[in-house]
Formats: sequence, C-alpha cells, structure tokens
Amino acid sequence: MPALSWSVLLLVLAAAALHAGWNTAVKRAGSAERATARICVGGILIAFAALPFIPWPAAAAWPFLAGSVAVHIAYFALTAAVYARADLSVAYPMMRGGGVMVTALLAPFIFDDPLPWPGLVGIGCVGLALAGLAFGGGRGAFGARGLPFVLANALMIGAYSLLDGLGARASGAPLSYTILVFSLGAFGNLALIAARDGIASLRPLLGARDLALALLGGACCIGSYALVLTAMTLAPVALIAALRETSMLFAAGFAAVILHEKVGRRRLAAALLVAAGAVAIKLT
Repeated sequence: MPALSWSVLLLVLAAAALHAGWNTAVKRAGSAERATARICVGGILIAFAALPFIPWPAAAAWPFLAGSVAVHIAYFALTAAVYARADLSVAYPMMRGGGVMVTALLAPFIFDDPLPWPGLVGIGCVGLALAGLAFGGGRGAFGARGLPFVLANALMIGAYSLLDGLGARASGAPLSYTILVFSLGAFGNLALIAARDGIASLRPLLGARDLALALLGGACCIGSYALVLTAMTLAPVALIAALRETSMLFAAGFAAVILHEKVGRRRLAAALLVAAGAVAIKLT
C-alpha cells in the first residue's frame, strides 16, 4: 500500500470539512433527532437517484456492508442523542478521537498496512490533541448522562471505520458501497423513529424547506464518507482515519463562529497539535 499522495491528502481534508459541517448543522438545529432524520431522508433520496447509474459493489463486500449498516443505524441514533446533551466542541472530538484510537489499535492486525514510525507519531499526536480539545471544555459542557452516549458512539465510529475499510477495498466501487451503507443505515434509523413515534412523525420532513435541507445534508454526509472510503483504497486505513480528524480544526472554528461556543486556549493549542499530527502522517 503506497504512502499518502497530495491528491489523497486533499480528498481527506475535503471530507473533514464536510463532516464537521453536517455535524454543526445537527447541533445547531432545534431538535438534533429531527436534523439527523432530515439528513437520513436526503441520503435516501440521493441514493435512489444515483444507484441506477453506478456499478454495484462486488459480492465479497456485502458481508462488510451488512455489518456496517447495523453499526450506522446505532451511529445515527447515538449522534442525535449526543448533540441533545453535549456541546459540539466537546462531544465531536471525543467521539472522533475515540474512533481513531479504536481504528489505529486494530487496523494493523486486520489490514496489510504496517505503520512506519512517522505514522505512529502522527496518530499519537492526533489522539493527544483530541483529548485536549475534549477536556478543555470541562464537565459543564456535558448535559445529563451525555458521556456514555459519546463513548458508545466512539466505539461505533471505530467499528464502521474498520468494516468499511475492508468493504471499500473488496467492493471495487467505493462510491456505490458508500451510498448503500449510508442509505440503508438511514432507512433503518427512520424505521426506528417511525416505530417509536408513528409514521406521521416523518411527514414534516417532506416539506419544501425541510426537503431542500435534507438533500444538502445528505449530500454532505455521503460526499464526506465517499471521499474517505476512496482514500482508504489508496493509502493505509489507520492513517486515513487519523488524518480525517483534521475535521477538528473545522469543527472548532464552526463551534466558535456559528454556534458561539467558548473555545479556549487549550482547544486552540490542541487544534494546532492536530495539524502537527497530520503533517507527520503526510510525511510517512
């Protein structure tokens, strides 16, 4: 597996910006669950429009796809639960950082991706930076019982990163694989909401304004993950998963400027450490 090229680096940075953007939109919404459901609707509509025109994943990828869909259903539900209870600038780095640590620790044993020492240093820097960003906000940044949801979602992120790294490589069609994973996971999440609250609870999402926001959110979410999975077919999975966490730089900025959350010196210093880790990864 070759080292990172500049084109792969740009793919992952674009994915990071898109991912931080849709998470900011969920947090900014009056109802995190409604915002997540809206993104799910948009993703499903995009999938229906795109799938007839793109190749289907190879059969070898379907077991990984099925596992990832199950994990994504839990991920969507947990994301809504987290942002109903915690600040973006605290919850986002803890979830993403926990996912990176799960991926970094297990990926070398699952993939044929030995990590040279600069990559290990970079992953370590990213992990330390994310911890600094998370704990810089203090305990007051969490609502009641927020931490268990954050940690559970970190495990989900690590799980789907590993499953989708395997699935994207086996699929021969990373974009198709991404669209199927996202849309089936989104459908499962909407089915859970409908089973709990009734199908009528989903009808407001089909209004003109909500539908436009749904399509934008779904495009950002699918686009972000498609770029990452494409990069995972071109470079070591653990390095891609760590480099993607430069989304912390975008999330910290969005939290301060859009959400008006307090981002102190510790978080700014940790954001710079994320950048240093990304440079170490790029030099691998």
